[in-house]
Amino acid sequence: MGGGAHHGYMGWWGDMGGPKQRGIITYSVSSYAQKPLAGVLYNAVFNTFRRVSSQAFYVIAPASLYLYIIMKAKERNEFLYSKAGRHELEKLL
Repeated sequence: MGGGAHHGYMGWWGDMGGPKQRGIITYSVSSYAQKPLAGVLYNAVFNTFRRVSSQAFYVIAPASLYLYIIMKAKERNEFLYSKAGRHELEKLL
């Protein structure tokens, strides 16, 4: 299967006995690429707080209005179906 005679030990990688290499460019890896999750938990906490607090008004204001309307509607319903509110309910119907 090999297709040739075994010639013995050729040397370690990069020292195979061939011509010397020229013009080799060496690249390094950024520390951000080496540690892609550096500071994730720390930043996640503060970034989440910042984003939630910036959107809080858009959620809390309509929710509180909705809650107020529901509470007043329940009060009104309980009054209309009480002994004192039956007379007013008859006028509405």
